[in-house]
Amino acid sequence: MGSIAVANLGIAQAVVASLGTVMIVGLGFLQRPSRASLLWSLAFILAMVSTWITLAGEALGLEELRRLGLGLMLGAPALIWSGFRARRRARAFPWIAALLAAGCAVVLIVLTDPPAYSLGFRTVFLASGVFAALTVVEIRRSPDRHERLVLPLLLVSSAFVVLGVFSLLAGLISPPGSVEDLALVRLLNSLGMLAYLVCVTVTLLFFTSVSSAGVQTARSWTQFVVAATDRLARARAAGETSWVLLSVQIDDPDEIRAAAGEASFSRIAERFDHAVVSSFPAEADIGREGRGRLVVLTARPGPVIREHMRTLLREVSTMDAAQQISVQLSASIGWAPADVVGYDFPALLTAAQQASAEASALGGDRWQRIGA
Repeated sequence: MGSIAVANLGIAQAVVASLGTVMIVGLGFLQRPSRASLLWSLAFILAMVSTWITLAGEALGLEELRRLGLGLMLGAPALIWSGFRARRRARAFPWIAALLAAGCAVVLIVLTDPPAYSLGFRTVFLASGVFAALTVVEIRRSPDRHERLVLPLLLVSSAFVVLGVFSLLAGLISPPGSVEDLALVRLLNSLGMLAYLVCVTVTLLFFTSVSSAGVQTARSWTQFVVAATDRLARARAAGETSWVLLSVQIDDPDEIRAAAGEASFSRIAERFDHAVVSSFPAEADIGREGRGRLVVLTARPGPVIREHMRTLLREVSTMDAAQQISVQLSASIGWAPADVVGYDFPALLTAAQQASAEASALGGDRWQRIGA
């Protein structure tokens, strides 16, 4: 009966891990790509693959295959921790997760004696729990740590650590004498990992697709249009006159693509995204209209807007220092004030794009203001 329960929990783990992978990759990484969302996507891919390997081992009666999947699964918490470090732009150390997953798998496969396997499993489980504890530390450092959707990961990571410590202590005090004695441990592990996957999915969906804190890339165009339209409607109702829409584009993208190649142009566009995001205040809404084309909606006085644009143009002009291309990089900015053009988003966007095209036609590396 216990083996049937473990098998059913294994199927549930595989299904939840697969659905979580689809959601984190599709709703998170593809919509708001960043190094953090990439690492979290890899964590779910690792969890999905490892759970299906474990399930295959169970179905085929191959104990080594089951242990391989179980060991690989224990590397996922380290990738989640790495993602949180990447989110605050610290060194992520993703290689630690690879070493942990490989090490856990080797330990579980090599140890065949029940007492040794029990102690080995509890030890590697606690080693994985160390990264769950480090994840709690990273969450506590996050600016959006007080959001309610952060709580599931915070609680389950804390429980992971407590369970790891008590499991190791229990194994040291009363080691099992046979494989049957490990049935309860396997059942508790399956339940715990299922709860962990569910809670991680909920919280990481918040971090990857909802929270704006720590985001270092522009929003998807659909998200930006909805947010910008809403902001402009509220600004019109409140009579706020300092709102502006900026259309920012890389000059001569076709020439750059021809000189650098498609792959290098993608890297240049990524660096351009970061330059735009880092040049404007955190509360500015920034949307990616296309590769090398971004739109910024912000509320700032004219002199402040000019200083932000100067910073951006200087940043873009030095981007080619690390690129082996013969084309000088520059950008053009179209500046459309809402108090001049109006608060209708499509009209404001069209005006900003026209001004940006005029700035580019004049040689680029400048801005053009509507109503100047």
